[in-house]
Amino acid sequence: MESEAKSVVEKKVKLQELYKLVETQSKEFDKYENVEDGQTWKYHIVPVIKNSIMLAKKYRGDVEVVEIAALFHDYANLVDFEKYSEVHHIASGELAEPILHRYGYEQSFIDKVKKCIFSHRASVVKDKLSTEEICLADADGLTHIQNVFEIIIWRGQKGDSVEAANAFVKKKIQKTYAKLSEESKLYIKDKYEAILEILY
Repeated sequence: MESEAKSVVEKKVKLQELYKLVETQSKEFDKYENVEDGQTWKYHIVPVIKNSIMLAKKYRGDVEVVEIAALFHDYANLVDFEKYSEVHHIASGELAEPILHRYGYEQSFIDKVKKCIFSHRASVVKDKLSTEEICLADADGLTHIQNVFEIIIWRGQKGDSVEAANAFVKKKIQKTYAKLSEESKLYIKDKYEAILEILY
């Protein structure tokens, strides 16, 4: 009983350290992008983690796999956006692997995490075979719709005109919604339609 409690505490500490590692890297990314400190962590990564956990519980997936995958799903972008942006769904898992090894995760667990990360990018990977892959991909999509204002602000910070920002956001939101599972489409339908009413 005592060893079991110790294991739970150790796992919690390990997870907290991983959260801190990714949060710190996300702040470096914010500096590079010249956006508000903590913006990426607060408005994208944390909401994706929360949505992933919610969906994993709802769809009876492996919550631990999904949580770690969500934490690292954009990690390569945070490390070097210019280098990894187009392949971040591959590179994020590759960069996460040695970190997870260092923290004592088994290879079988890491492989599941990498598979989720690989499959989360809707524009590239079409088929999500496992419940965990669906959870992360949908969580990422739901977050883009729920936090659409963050994408709009980001495009403004990147220097887009009103017209260019509107076109970018509308296209992204429509593509995101189209790639969601039917259950997640139903869950977010009202908010999605309300956003499209605002955009032109």
